[in-house]
Amino acid sequence: MRAIVIGAGKVGYHIARKLAEESHDVVLIDSRAEALLPARETLDVMAIVGNGASPRTLEEAGVSDTDMVIAVTTQDEANIIACLTAKYYGVRTTVARVRNPDYTVPAKALVHGQLGIDLIIHPERLAAQEIVKLIKTPTASEVGFYADGKVELLGIRCDTPGSAVLDKPLHQLGLKNSLVVAVVRNDRLLIPDGNTKFQLGDYIYVLGRSGNFERSTFLAGRIPSQIRSVALVGGGEIGLRTCEILSRYQREGVSVKLIEEDPERAQWLAEHLPGVLVINGDGTNMELLESEQIGECDALIAATGKEETNLLVAMVARRLGVKEIIVELGREEYSSLADTIGVHATVIPRLLTASTILRLVQKERLVDLAFLRQGHAEVMEVVVADKAPIIGKPLRNAGLPAGALIGTVMRGSDVFIPHGDSVIQAKDRVITFSSMGAASKLKWMLGL
Repeated sequence: MRAIVIGAGKVGYHIARKLAEESHDVVLIDSRAEALLPARETLDVMAIVGNGASPRTLEEAGVSDTDMVIAVTTQDEANIIACLTAKYYGVRTTVARVRNPDYTVPAKALVHGQLGIDLIIHPERLAAQEIVKLIKTPTASEVGFYADGKVELLGIRCDTPGSAVLDKPLHQLGLKNSLVVAVVRNDRLLIPDGNTKFQLGDYIYVLGRSGNFERSTFLAGRIPSQIRSVALVGGGEIGLRTCEILSRYQREGVSVKLIEEDPERAQWLAEHLPGVLVINGDGTNMELLESEQIGECDALIAATGKEETNLLVAMVARRLGVKEIIVELGREEYSSLADTIGVHATVIPRLLTASTILRLVQKERLVDLAFLRQGHAEVMEVVVADKAPIIGKPLRNAGLPAGALIGTVMRGSDVFIPHGDSVIQAKDRVITFSSMGAASKLKWMLGL
């Protein structure tokens, strides 16, 4: 496949790198020569300096022979025009990152393709949806649903001293409907076996049937509590979208407080979020948080758009005794710092954006894709191709690469956890887990 990626920022670079790793023909365009330097030095892509919305630049990039154009610059208008121009040249699939809700609410014109866009990516909405998933699963730092919702993946921190799961072989823990697919220890990703013993501070990935995690949540060493009260710091687009979703759960007893520093924005939010208590103030101010009894909330979300501010809010919230803290980050480098100050989960919008876009590349068989551990591992849901190399062999002899495994198989309406003697068949929907180094070979074995 031939793809043009417009915008060499973090999202564009990540997408171009992933496509190039899978041997696709990639052209990366940016108007800033310095933005293209990392790609020129490290990626097997063609880099062009120019305006990605310009017909002249797109012609130089070979747009007429391109299968997909992905526009992820920081300017919505440039992304929209780039897709419109690409459609004029006959590009089959176009994707645009669009942040301004004025272009997407209502979204009839864009959804119907009248502006030449096949898929609109709204990073802030993706982040809000991810935050709500985490709120609904308090023990997990990462949550994913696969196989039409029948399979769930949880990322869980084993951070409770004296937990009953510490220093016991995995085969003694009695997990029946779920499978521990990976352990992250000291920033290293390990694929466990039955003799693996968990240590304090391990980060564990568990895959299994949705609704059957009663036994596996004890891996965290604590009993999950239902979240009823949520405080959110930051009334930007992520904060707004998160509050809108959480407001739907008011009948279930969920209450939401939103702290926004800008008085005009706070007033606007109060008018547009009738079910949310909007407070005008500085979310890093200890006295304000104490007076609003934030320490008594079940969860706090820091989504100001500034990583340093979000981390400071998290530190204050932890000191006040908030049980569950979720932080929005723009860069995964800060994730380890978030871990050290007791953050429950981090949400990185650009990784959510990249995984959503990359699913399109092989949308016939790649049902889902998510990047885990800040992009160091990935989970895929794949429909196995008819002539995939993995077919017809017991998994123990299939030659799966080190750092990869198949966690669950959906065959028809049946979902099961495979074992060493299981044989994968064509058209099985498999959920896989792999380190980034093993991902390419695993995809080849599945016929991608």
